[in-house]
Amino acid sequence: MTDRKITRQEIREMLHRRRYAVPNAVTIGNMFCGYLAIMYATTGRLEKAVIAVLIAILLDGLDGRVARRLNATSRFGIEFDSFSDVVSFGIAPAVMMYHWAFHARADEFGVAVTFFYALCAASRLARFNISAENLKSFSGLPTPGAAVFVVAVINTSPHAQDSLVIAAVGTVVMLAIGYLMVSTIEFFSIKQFRISGVRLRARLLIGALIALTWYSPPIGLLSLAFLYAASGPFDRIKHVLPGWLTGRGTGNPESADKVVSINP
Repeated sequence: MTDRKITRQEIREMLHRRRYAVPNAVTIGNMFCGYLAIMYATTGRLEKAVIAVLIAILLDGLDGRVARRLNATSRFGIEFDSFSDVVSFGIAPAVMMYHWAFHARADEFGVAVTFFYALCAASRLARFNISAENLKSFSGLPTPGAAVFVVAVINTSPHAQDSLVIAAVGTVVMLAIGYLMVSTIEFFSIKQFRISGVRLRARLLIGALIALTWYSPPIGLLSLAFLYAASGPFDRIKHVLPGWLTGRGTGNPESADKVVSINP
C-alpha cells in the first residue's frame, strides 16, 4: 500500500480552515506584552515595561488588518481582542503608574486613582464593542492612545524616586486620561490619517515632532501622545478660540474652504 500524497488543493483548504489562528496569535502576542509589562513594573523595570506596552500597541493595530486580509474576522476575535486590550492598555498602564508614582508615598490613594483609569479603559472598550463601527473617528480617547500617554509620562523618568510632585503628576494624568476615554469627545482615527490632507502648518509640526522623537525619544513620544490626546478637546472648543490659533479667518476665504484639517 502506497502513501497518498497531499495535493496543493488540500493544503490550501487546510490553511483556509486554520486562517483564524493567525490573527488570534497576534492578539495573544498583544496580551502577552501587556502581561509582561505588569511583571516588569512589579519588579521595578519600568523602562522595559514601557517597551512592552508600545509593542502591544503595534500588535493591536496589526491583528485587525491581518484578520481582514485573511478574511478571518469573527465575533470571537473581536471579543478576544478587547480582553487583550484591557490587559495591555488598561491594567498594565495602571500598574506601571502605581509603582512609578504612588507605591511609596500614597499607597491607598494610588490604588484608587489607578483603578479609576483601569475602570475607564474597560468601560471604553465595552462601549466600543456595542457601538456602530465608525472608521473615521472614535467617541472617547481610544485605549491605545491613553496607554501611550501614560507610558510616555513614565518614560520621561522611569527611575524617578517617589515624591509628592510625582504623585500629583500621576493623579492628574490618570484622572484626565480616564475621563477622556469615557467622554463623548470625538478623536480622529490614526488609520484614516493622510498627510496629503493636512495643512502646511500641521505638516511642519508633525515633522518637528518626528525630528524631536529621533533626537530625544522620551520627549518626542510624550509630545506625540499629548498632541493626540489634546486633539479631541481642541476640536470641540476651537470655535471659541481666536482665529489666528485655529487657522480660521486667514487668507482667502474661498481657498480656506478647500483646506482639509487633520480631523476627518
